[in-house]
Amino acid sequence: MDDDSLAPFVDALASALIVMVLVSIFFLVQTAMTVQEKAKLIVINDKPIEESEPAPNPIVFRELINIDLDNNTLTYLLNFKMDEQLITQIRSQMLSGQTVEITVTSSDAEKKSVVNMLRFLGFMDLPDEIDVKTKIEQSDKLLSTLSWEIN
Repeated sequence: MDDDSLAPFVDALASALIVMVLVSIFFLVQTAMTVQEKAKLIVINDKPIEESEPAPNPIVFRELINIDLDNNTLTYLLNFKMDEQLITQIRSQMLSGQTVEITVTSSDAEKKSVVNMLRFLGFMDLPDEIDVKTKIEQSDKLLSTLSWEIN
């Protein structure tokens, strides 16, 4: 075999190598972009649960990660649901004041923070006599917090 007959095989191998490198780069970039979403799921799966309970899924269950009524703070991952008892406790606190300032601190998009804020206000169903002020702050933390101050 001479060089002229081997040249097409060498070209084909070089082209195949280039395609493999490009596919590898694509998968590396895709993996790097999904690391944060996977980290959010790991935080949920690391939450201690009883053996009889199914593993929580943040999209289906939307559990609050931490509830701190002493500091008026709720910590959540993507969004949250609240049971009637918690709604009643928080609402009774808010009804004792004239002004309530609600702050959402999140690394999520502002639209998602607005939706979570509106959802919380819908749960509270405060009367018109109470002045409600809202604020959305950006954060670099994985978990989002919703806090309120009562004056």
